[in-house]
Amino acid sequence: MKLKPIRLLFDANSMVMRTGRTHLSGIGRTALELARALDELNDPAVDIRLLTQTFRGHIPESFRNLAVRNIPWPIGPRYDWLKQRFPLLETLAPYDLLYEPSNFAPLHRPDKTVVTIHDAMFFSYPESFLGHDGPRQHAPAFAQRARAIATPSKASKADIVKYMGVDEDKVTVIPWGVDRGIFNANDKLGAKERVARATGCDRRWFVAVSCDIGRKNTISVLRAFKAALAEGIEHDLLLVWGNPPADYLQEFAAEVESGRIRFLKHVDDTLLGDLYAGATASWFPSRYEGFGLPVLESLACGTPVVTCRNSSLAEVGGEAAIYVEPDGIDEMAELMREFDASQPAGAHGPQACLGQAAKFRWDDTAKAYLALFKAAAE
Repeated sequence: MKLKPIRLLFDANSMVMRTGRTHLSGIGRTALELARALDELNDPAVDIRLLTQTFRGHIPESFRNLAVRNIPWPIGPRYDWLKQRFPLLETLAPYDLLYEPSNFAPLHRPDKTVVTIHDAMFFSYPESFLGHDGPRQHAPAFAQRARAIATPSKASKADIVKYMGVDEDKVTVIPWGVDRGIFNANDKLGAKERVARATGCDRRWFVAVSCDIGRKNTISVLRAFKAALAEGIEHDLLLVWGNPPADYLQEFAAEVESGRIRFLKHVDDTLLGDLYAGATASWFPSRYEGFGLPVLESLACGTPVVTCRNSSLAEVGGEAAIYVEPDGIDEMAELMREFDASQPAGAHGPQACLGQAAKFRWDDTAKAYLALFKAAAE
């Protein structure tokens, strides 16, 4: 007797490119990559439908095998309580299992949900300006009621078990992959030329992405670069940061004015890949990460990455990454001077970087999720 496929509803709201946006969030990017990989596998045992709730905007992708269902229903606290009290999704889009890629969600049936909890940052490294009060309040109860939990690193699993009161057997570690169509070492010379045309940078450069004023710790990179620049290095520093704060712009006004520090806005995926591929090194001295995609993206481009050995970062960087302390500004400045003198080789050279990145593949991620969906549906 042939079994009916599992009806899996995939919450794709994080994948919607809203009007006025130029790129997806980190959660949106990983959700989109997972959907692409699931679409390629096309497992007949799991019937996957992508669910969106949008009046404007679209998923920036078309799929051969995954259907997309849009229910134009407002998103936000004013409306979320309705989905919790009434079986709206169950009525409008019946399913056997719901996949929620965004840490938690207001749902009527969490017990029919597989959720990806990317990290427990709102407990282990809370930042009030990012609105972490809400997740601290709601995520543990949701995690406890969910059918199964996936997370991208062992470090995140340990934090989820510690802070959310769930059994470790309920949490499955499934690392993310990397989009090798964007992040690769196929044309490093061309990448340098394209970045020069796009940014006006005519020197070698260091790159930092995923910049912010908090745990990403971009200020340490800026101060290390200023110190190395005073010693005469010939690199520029390119930061993918659309809205650096005014006090940073004031502190580094001379370097910005001279073009040695450049803040880049509206960077699309093609330019982002080129920024990594053409750089001498990338810098990501974050204080906490649930996975650390910038580390993997840099490695996939064959570009050395300087990061920290906290949280999940060493799981991703392996022996190929170069590790510093988050506040090790003198150490970072010394590394910049060393990079300025010669390209890294050996344990941190391009081949080592590519070898570490090869361990992370989206098709492996999708296969592991399919196995989790099937187990959760039993």
